Amino acid sequence: MVELILIAVIAGIIGALAGLGGGVVLTPLLTLFFGIPIKYATGASLVSSISTSAGSASVYVKQRLANDRIGISLVTATTAGAIIGSLLANYTYSHRLTWIIYILFGAMLIFSIVPTIQRSTCELPPLKQPDRTTKIFRLYGTCYDQALKMWYKYWGIRWWLGWIIMFFAGIMSGLLGIGSGALKVLGMDWGMNIPMKVSTTTSNFMIGVTAATSGSLYWFFGYITPAVAACTAIGVLLGARIGTRMLVHVTNRQIRWFFVAILSYLGIRMVVRGLGREGILPITSMERNIFSLIIGIAILFSLYLVFGRRYSQTNDSTLSVYLTQMEKPNKTEKRFIDITSKVLKYGVIITAAFLIAGLFLLFLHGEGMGIPLSRIVNLKFGVDTSLFSIKSVLIYDTELDGLSFILTGLLVLIAIPIVMVAINLIRFIVERDRLYIALAAITLLNLMVAILVIPRVV
Repeated sequence: MVELILIAVIAGIIGALAGLGGGVVLTPLLTLFFGIPIKYATGASLVSSISTSAGSASVYVKQRLANDRIGISLVTATTAGAIIGSLLANYTYSHRLTWIIYILFGAMLIFSIVPTIQRSTCELPPLKQPDRTTKIFRLYGTCYDQALKMWYKYWGIRWWLGWIIMFFAGIMSGLLGIGSGALKVLGMDWGMNIPMKVSTTTSNFMIGVTAATSGSLYWFFGYITPAVAACTAIGVLLGARIGTRMLVHVTNRQIRWFFVAILSYLGIRMVVRGLGREGILPITSMERNIFSLIIGIAILFSLYLVFGRRYSQTNDSTLSVYLTQMEKPNKTEKRFIDITSKVLKYGVIITAAFLIAGLFLLFLHGEGMGIPLSRIVNLKFGVDTSLFSIKSVLIYDTELDGLSFILTGLLVLIAIPIVMVAINLIRFIVERDRLYIALAAITLLNLMVAILVIPRVV
């Protein structure tokens, strides 16, 4: 269990730095190095993605690095996609087609590399004029970059392209059990021409909502094992807090190359694992690691040769174009930014308290909710959440049961993004912003469909 927490800390740091949500790193680590079945690894990763999002977004929203308006406009797509992806995942696992998940996961990571590297030739994105969607959805903002020591303005374009990419990101989230931060960052950075740092922080803001949609369905399908989810959630929460402190002191270029190095190795490793399961590439685990490392280094070196000269020669002439003065939010915006930040912050604290207390009580009593400890902590055949109703969890909470405390913590974690969307809906109502009232309401509707409707239909 200690090893799970430590590996989750690493995943949380990477997730916060690169806007990945932690799950994209955690799933390969759990399956490749701990031998956890991928359906349980993806369940734990979804929970951990919410942890990364909540832990990071509480800081990013308060510092105004994350653009919550852009995030709300795009989670309409990711939540709809997450429902479809979760249903596809259930079909895939029930028909013993897990090798497809491995290959799709790896291919998705590798696919994300080139567009990200192409943007490394400048610290802020190439100048593009605002389009019609910029004005309709008000895709603009200002923020202070500590690494650049400057305030800069930015604006997004091609909202429709970002929305399409986000829809597929949502499908990948539900199908692969990740926050799909790689595709979200790609959609905003490449598709909408938003600065990388704003893209990664807004991605973290969005990941929790997307993962909560998938996570509620994964709970119903029984793909979340409480012990694994608790350990990884605690580790990712800690790692996310560390990562957010590091992010403000590094440049967008450094984030991109770090991002690519991680994606290249893990992407190839997952594809190789999938091919190995089908007997197409029958090599040992050590040989897979060596093969993936060599190919990953080769890809990274090749990309650096192609883009390195352009990277070293750039003078970042765009910086002067984006330069602006400090801009303070209006009273309503500031009030709701503070409320959202506090909900995320204290929600994370409550979650961590339940999870830590639950693990302590679990090991103290040697069982939970009538189930032996040995079965609960079994990494390959653990207890899944489909066995428990919310009512039974609350009843056992009154008896200070460790397993029910863990489950309560996980439920609180899933509820945090839902509350965050509801707060933003109230904010838009106060501001009388009809467009964003509709967008926030659509997102809440998608969440309610995942939580209340699909479990009764499937």
